[in-house]
Amino acid sequence: MLLGACAKGQEAETAPPRELRDADYPGALATTLTGPDFMARQRLRGTARGREIGGEVVLQKQGDALTLVGLTPFATKAFVARQQGAEVKVQVFAPEGKLPFPPRFMLLDVNRVQFLGLPGAPLADGTHRGEVGEETVTEVWQGGALLERRFERKDGAPAGAIVVTYEGGMKDGALPPRLKLVNGWFGYEIAVETLQWQPL
Repeated sequence: MLLGACAKGQEAETAPPRELRDADYPGALATTLTGPDFMARQRLRGTARGREIGGEVVLQKQGDALTLVGLTPFATKAFVARQQGAEVKVQVFAPEGKLPFPPRFMLLDVNRVQFLGLPGAPLADGTHRGEVGEETVTEVWQGGALLERRFERKDGAPAGAIVVTYEGGMKDGALPPRLKLVNGWFGYEIAVETLQWQPL
């Protein structure tokens, strides 16, 4: 899903921000990945720190293993990030500076979109609030589908929220054709279109 794309365009005219590092992004990966096994190909479009970003990724879940492959415009691998439980292994093939975020950032966003929600899904219609680790999570449900998920740090560091909206809702762990992630912590937003979804 989220986010493996090569950056393009010009930097903003203001001083460029420092590069983001893995340690900048708080949060923990889900050690148990719920829902069906699948493989999905997705197109990403958005903005990050004054630049347009975009590209395609392939995301695969098998049991408690999650693999995210970022593709170049030539359909070759830009990176491969694999999560097994809490362990992450990353291989980067793109030239330095061509990825908008470290691949672990992208895995954290995938986890937030799909696996780091409130327990007991599907939930009753309405707004539900709870805690997942060091974060407050708010979800909006309707008709057995998750419409929105919001993350805020309990300690307020960083301030703001990460908000995921699911067009048409997410049911039974299957991503909808389109969703959007707005990261108020680091100032980026990404629209994700699922081009192909294949149960495994």
